[in-house]
Amino acid sequence: MSPELFAQSLVNGVGLALVYALVALGLTLIFSIMGIINFAHGEFFMLGGFIAYYLYGAYGVNYLVTLLLAMGIVGGLGALAERWLFAPIRENAMSGFVASLGLLWVLQSLATLAFGALDKAVPSPFPGVVRRFGVILSFERLVVIVCSAGLIAALYLFIQYTRYGLALRAVAQDGRAAAFQGINVDGMSTLAFGIGTALAGVAGVLLAPVFFVSPFMGSLPVVKAFIIIILGGMGSLSGAVLGGFVLGLFESVAPIFVPMAAVDILSFLVVMLVLVVRPRGLLGRA
Repeated sequence: MSPELFAQSLVNGVGLALVYALVALGLTLIFSIMGIINFAHGEFFMLGGFIAYYLYGAYGVNYLVTLLLAMGIVGGLGALAERWLFAPIRENAMSGFVASLGLLWVLQSLATLAFGALDKAVPSPFPGVVRRFGVILSFERLVVIVCSAGLIAALYLFIQYTRYGLALRAVAQDGRAAAFQGINVDGMSTLAFGIGTALAGVAGVLLAPVFFVSPFMGSLPVVKAFIIIILGGMGSLSGAVLGGFVLGLFESVAPIFVPMAAVDILSFLVVMLVLVVRPRGLLGRA
């Protein structure tokens, strides 16, 4: 194995890890505030991909403008879903589980009817590559890395230093105590769901030019996101980032040493090993 090949795999893994973390962060934020595992999270990722396909690919809207519009559109749809579907059943975890599965099937079926079942390609917004020290990185993957890292940093600053971020943290720690302090728990739930789905939508836009767009494109990323939040620790935002890096880098480097077909098996074994040592995940609360 050459050093250049290993470095190339690491660079590719960073981009994959950041997108995994972006999807997992949204899922974790929703779970920590509402106690709901949103199985339809991948469908909001898919909606971001189709927004990129139509706005940027078909109508020529600037890619970065498309990114911002997707964040607003998908986040807005997520907030509406929380208000109309999840808010009335927030106290019942089983109802929330069933509702998220129902939303998954509805969004996937509507997307199939509206867009067709065939894969669709999104043209590259940033053609060309960067070559440094034997490592080749396409401009579109560089944009994925920069945008994902920027959004993760922005979410961290929002959660840590803004009034709404502090309110979200208070609700995540104890919703009843937060309500006694005058915090609008219903509003924070809507905000969390909107931000979480917006992150999934942005991830869909970022990966649309790298892969294909289809009504089923959200299935694999959301499975990876579930693995990441279990690996990092349920409800831990920093754990979601760490878990994303562990899984993304492992999946990029492992094929150098083992057949590709064995990578998913080894990924599962790594997660099981971590959970044996730390049952609550890498950064889960004791």
